[in-house]
Amino acid sequence: MTFLRHFTPLILLLAAACGRGGAGGGGGPAANDAAVSQRVVDYFQKTVTTPGLTFKVTKVEDSEIPDWRKGNLEVSLGQQTQNVAFYVSRDGRYLFRGDAVDLTVDPLKLVRDKIKLDGEPSRGPADAKVTIVEYSDFQCPFCSRVYTTVESQVLKEYGDKVRFVFKNYPLTSIHSWAEDAAVASECGFQQGNDQFWTMYNGLFSKQGEINKDNLAGKAAEIAEAGGLDVAKFKECLEGKKSLDAVKADESEATALGVNSTPTFFVNGRRLSGAQTYEGFKQLIDQELGAKG
Repeated sequence: MTFLRHFTPLILLLAAACGRGGAGGGGGPAANDAAVSQRVVDYFQKTVTTPGLTFKVTKVEDSEIPDWRKGNLEVSLGQQTQNVAFYVSRDGRYLFRGDAVDLTVDPLKLVRDKIKLDGEPSRGPADAKVTIVEYSDFQCPFCSRVYTTVESQVLKEYGDKVRFVFKNYPLTSIHSWAEDAAVASECGFQQGNDQFWTMYNGLFSKQGEINKDNLAGKAAEIAEAGGLDVAKFKECLEGKKSLDAVKADESEATALGVNSTPTFFVNGRRLSGAQTYEGFKQLIDQELGAKG
């Protein structure tokens, strides 16, 4: 969280600097990678004046845009590093920062294609007209607040019209037991989909009672009350045998640009924060109307 906040002014500066490039590729001869890399570094060293920043081009390669190449600028401040994508004309004259967008491709489909649905904790029919995916943290107070909204209003109101899929995104830098809780939920999922939702309901419902020291005991109580195989559950939790599943969710979230919880995707449309029922309703009704 601190890392992202610290680099936000830098990214804005880079965007402003790069925005002055030309609209098309240059007409000169192609420049070699070393010359392009040095030119990019020289430019940013002169235009971005934050003390202590260093710049390094780590990649230049052909891009999907004719006459343009794409690269990666590594921006460092002490031990912290941010990667910034850029495009440069083949002759090395013009540069712009960001990602190329193919306007012939549905951007929501691109988002949906990055989200794994099969074999994930879910409720509702697989062929529901609307799929809601949540990236969440069991220790996050805003996630607990929206948990009530989703459970008591959204899912009750829309029933089989909606499929709900849960993904773990523990904010370990600020929440001491979030990852352990995520592992516990995935340990439940190893015993079945219903068992996952038992852990999900219990962890959110008891959020105010849980801390780093008692997480394992509280999770075992939830498992026992929900009819899980407690011995198998404890073995999984103590050995963190479901941590890979948590890490997979985190990697997926990062690929989608998620950096806070809760974050939802409704048929690929992003909703961030502890949304009200009306916030969900607007998007869900829009999607239901679009699908007839």
